[in-house]
Amino acid sequence: MKKIMVTTDLSDNSKSAVRMALRLAKLKGCALSVVQVNHVPKPFNWTQRSYATFLKKSMDKLTGELGAFVSAICRSIDLEPFRFKSVVLNSTEVVDALSDYARTEKFEYILIATRGAGTVKKLFGTHTSRLLASSKIPIIVVPSRYRHRKIKKVIYATDLQNIERELPDLVDFASPLGAEIQMLYMKLPFEGMSSPAELELRVREKYSYPITFIQVNRNIERSVIEDIHQTINNGHNSILALFSHHDRSGFDKLLFPSNAEQYSFYARMPLLVFAKHE
Repeated sequence: MKKIMVTTDLSDNSKSAVRMALRLAKLKGCALSVVQVNHVPKPFNWTQRSYATFLKKSMDKLTGELGAFVSAICRSIDLEPFRFKSVVLNSTEVVDALSDYARTEKFEYILIATRGAGTVKKLFGTHTSRLLASSKIPIIVVPSRYRHRKIKKVIYATDLQNIERELPDLVDFASPLGAEIQMLYMKLPFEGMSSPAELELRVREKYSYPITFIQVNRNIERSVIEDIHQTINNGHNSILALFSHHDRSGFDKLLFPSNAEQYSFYARMPLLVFAKHE
């Protein structure tokens, strides 16, 4: 069975990701693990044996609190009783602990919530940014204030360089949701394209899936995300999918426009990030 992982710190901001993870796991028939990273320090003068006993009690307590937190969310969205695994990791390194666990368990997706309102970098936070820049497992970033809507459209921003390898990943994600795929071709001013209609027909026939095509004229003075924002008038019932190289500086430029202090785009639409196929 495929598996999905969602991270939480038991805050209200993290509930949106847990809600989406519960629904996604149910739709896709996946097992769900809800993961929290916490650190239980060892007092300097304690023996290892005393600490081990204390650690087990602490971890059992934390795991119980995590399970109660998720069960309350299940009840709040009227979801039928749903089996999930509560996992608490003892570590001071949040991102490393999450990455190692996700890699070991071979999850299909990782879900994480934004931190709330504020500047874009504060919205994502250090942990989310580091996961986005390094994870080879697809990550779904859910706005903390996001409220459930049926996802009807997966918006796929592409430069057309690798669509033969990227589209199957998107079809696999979109199909259980019954969502169409809308390709946004990020076209630079000097680039041309012979026949957008021909490409749309070809991919529709090849993947036997509803795929539409829109051409976006890139403005090199703006970030990619700003150009996408200009194109999408209404992000309701949509999720934006990006394939990114694991280059931290490049990824920051993609996501964080230098002139944006408040960027409402991130506060209303989930973001699905895949590692780009090399």
